[in-house]
Amino acid sequence: MESEHTRRPIRWVFAGLLLLASVINYVDRQTLSVLAVTIQREMGLSDVRYGTVVQCFLLTYMVMYVVSGRLVDRFGARRTQGVFLLCWSVANALTGMATGFVSLAACRAALGAAEPGNYTASLRAVGDWFSAKQRAVAVGLYSMGGTLGAAIAVPLTASLAIRYGWRSAFFVTGAMGAVIAVLWILIYRDPKDAVVVERAPATPWRAVLRQPYILEMLGTRMMTDSVWYFFLFWASKYMQESHGLSLKAIGMTLWVLYVGADVGSFAGGWLSSALVPLRGTVGARFAVMMPAAACMLTLSIVPSLRGSGVAIALLTLLALCHMAWMTNVTTLTLDLFPKSMATTVQGMIGAASAMGGLISAGLIARTIHAYGYRPAFLVMALMHPLAAMILYFRLRPAVRRPGLVLGES
Repeated sequence: MESEHTRRPIRWVFAGLLLLASVINYVDRQTLSVLAVTIQREMGLSDVRYGTVVQCFLLTYMVMYVVSGRLVDRFGARRTQGVFLLCWSVANALTGMATGFVSLAACRAALGAAEPGNYTASLRAVGDWFSAKQRAVAVGLYSMGGTLGAAIAVPLTASLAIRYGWRSAFFVTGAMGAVIAVLWILIYRDPKDAVVVERAPATPWRAVLRQPYILEMLGTRMMTDSVWYFFLFWASKYMQESHGLSLKAIGMTLWVLYVGADVGSFAGGWLSSALVPLRGTVGARFAVMMPAAACMLTLSIVPSLRGSGVAIALLTLLALCHMAWMTNVTTLTLDLFPKSMATTVQGMIGAASAMGGLISAGLIARTIHAYGYRPAFLVMALMHPLAAMILYFRLRPAVRRPGLVLGES
């Protein structure tokens, strides 16, 4: 049964706020990636040390993803999102004051501790305000905010760094986040029936881990999210080091990759929502996820492409496919698990995602240092197809029941 508030127009205003929060979340995250080569030169950091900085971010991100899910279940989306937004904005601004490896790693670790709250709070807000048939669109909207933020970060960061120095990029983007935090607190409201959930005791971890499909969701997100972290933390460096693009050229071109990801987020959510009446919730998600996963195999040929334009075009298409996958696999959390524990589950999934990124960041840094980019691209190309097969065979009964619509509770 749909609640009355899931039909109120104000829910789309709240979805717009979630989009803004995700935009600045990724702007702050991506600023370092765009400026990696510049900062490495000034601070004398090797690729391995840069990889360690990335791992510091992902380690705290992984731990706090689980914690943030519990906090959102306990206190609701309004309060937690506002606090997390303000905290990660301050951490990003402080990055502009880093003087070496230790201070840089500490600032990015602080950023990683605060940023995951955006996604657990966003999922809670979508679960509170949107029905099962609308959720993929809402999830696609705030997921699109993340990739839109990554697209904005490339030219914004590059232009600020060229004009005012690389530190200014962190100060400006940190201030932008603080403004959005204030807007969130002033405008967003939790629905009335969410109060009951807030005050209910948290679901025991043992009960969450006994849920059907939980291990499959954890494992497959660990696999596929490592590919997205590869895009975020290494694409700019790859284009500068393998194709000779300058920071100015990166600012003028690489944003296209994240626009493609934006299209994938929204189109993937819209398409699966449209297919729900025909295929059921789970079947609709897989109708988008399976072809997207198959396309990701072509990631393996990127190092063989000679022209930078062709490489960016293929990376853009693959970013689109990844985000179409991501929108639908994220929506499966709301489809498969009870609403009372959905954000706790999402917190665990987010932690598994960050663990995948944490492990892959170290391995990729050492692989690139020793063997170049080609083997890294090959391994990343296999992640989505393998994950798709695991999820499909586990959820096959639900995929084959077109009348099944989960997640209405």
